[in-house]
Amino acid sequence: MIKKWLLIALIALFLLSLIVACAQSGATPIPEVVDEGEGGGDVEALIIEKCGTCHTADRVFREDYTRQGWSNVFDDMINKGAKVSPEEKEIMIDWLLAR
Repeated sequence: MIKKWLLIALIALFLLSLIVACAQSGATPIPEVVDEGEGGGDVEALIIEKCGTCHTADRVFREDYTRQGWSNVFDDMINKGAKVSPEEKEIMIDWLLAR
C-alpha cells in the first residue's frame, strides 16, 4: 500500500515539474527593431517592452482591431497590471492602426 502511494506521489511530482518546465519555455526572443521612419521603430520597441513581458509581441502584431477594439484590449491589460500611460496607449494604438 505504501509503495502504491509513493509511486503515485513520484508520478505527480514528475508531472508537476514537467508542467512547470513547459510553462517557462514559452518565452520568445525579442525581435530586432527595424526603424520604420519617424519613430516607427521606437513605437514598435515600446510595444515589445510593454506587451512582451506577459506574452509574445508577435501576438500583438498579428491582431487587427479597430481603434475601439485596441482601446479595450489596452484597458484590459492595464487592469491586469500592464504599466502603460494614457499617452503611451494612444501612441501605440495610432501605430498599430497605421500598419
